[in-house]
Order: sequence, then C-alpha cells, then structure tokens
Amino acid sequence: MPAEVLVMCPACGRPQPAGGARCIACGAPLPDAPVPPAEGPFLSAELGGGRSLVGEGGRLSYRLSPSAPPQVVELGRLRELSLESRAFREALLLLAFVPLGVLAQAPALRFLSFGMAVLGVLLAATCRVHTLMLELSAGSLLRWSLGLARRGSERDEALLTVWRTLVAAVRARGVVVRDAAGAVLTSAEPEPPRPDANDGPRA
Repeated sequence: MPAEVLVMCPACGRPQPAGGARCIACGAPLPDAPVPPAEGPFLSAELGGGRSLVGEGGRLSYRLSPSAPPQVVELGRLRELSLESRAFREALLLLAFVPLGVLAQAPALRFLSFGMAVLGVLLAATCRVHTLMLELSAGSLLRWSLGLARRGSERDEALLTVWRTLVAAVRARGVVVRDAAGAVLTSAEPEPPRPDANDGPRA
C-alpha cells in the first residue's frame, strides 16, 4: 500500500492529506503535493564488447550485445553473488604453435611460431577474466562475464569498481555476497578478488 502524502497548510500549519484545494481547518489554499523524485538505476555499466550490466529497482539486467535480449534476474530470487577472477588461460592455446616452430624449416616461420607461443604465455600471465556468479533461489547458477582486462590496468580497476558498486547495492537489499574464499562479506568495501590455486602464472 503506498504511503500517504501529506501537505501542511501555509496559513494555520495543519498537516492533511494532499490533493485538496483548500485547508480543511481554515480554508486557505493548499500547496501542490510534492512529487517524489524518480529512482534511477543503482548501477549502469558498459563493460566493453557490447556487454552491459544495469541494476534498477529490484532487478539486474545483463546483455551480451546491444542486439541480444537482456538476461533479467529479480533480486528477490538472487540467493548469493560472488566474483570469479581467473587467469586468461585460453591464451595458452597459442602454445600449439610450438610444434610448428620445432618442425619449421624457414627461420621466419620458426620465429613467428615461437613468438605466438610466448605471446600466449604473456597474455595468460598478465590478463584475467572477471565473471559474476549468481546463485538463484531455485538452485541454478548464472555466469555473467564482465570481460577481460590486464591486471592493474585502468580497465581492470573499472571492472572491479562495477563489482564494488554492485556489492554495496545488493547487500543493502538483503543479498548474500561472498568473496573469492567463500566467506560472506560483511563490510561495504569488498576486498579485491584473490586468484585461486589454478589461476595460472602471474607477471
């Protein structure tokens, strides 16, 4: 049930329900009822690559691309939220160029093959992927990728800022938030996510 809006008579000072033209006590003209400000989104983030994350009212909305339909989760159905941050292990697939470099006869092809392998190791060591983990009340688990970033870069910090903003907002709405170790966060400022044992090499 919506809360009753009251106005105060400027002549006699008597509070009364808004909507009347004149005071019920002295008959003086009443001011207009105050208009409550529209509540904007508590989170709106462009994540790069066409992905976006928006929190508004009692729901979260995630898009993989501007043309993709949004994935919507009601906060009332969200049991737990956590952030997974792992090494960019996919870059290690570039190690597949090593056999080609070993077998190559041409120096240029050998150099290119070993260069691609080294690039893969460097990317795995210096970049990481941030993913939101949303556990719903029905028991299902959603994974929303925030994207790839070089460790300590401006983009990396921007993605972690999105995470911190989201943590503060959903905790205020009663959602359990866990850190990388699985412990429930009790402070408003979450610690940066720690890599797990399989996070791969670091720079």
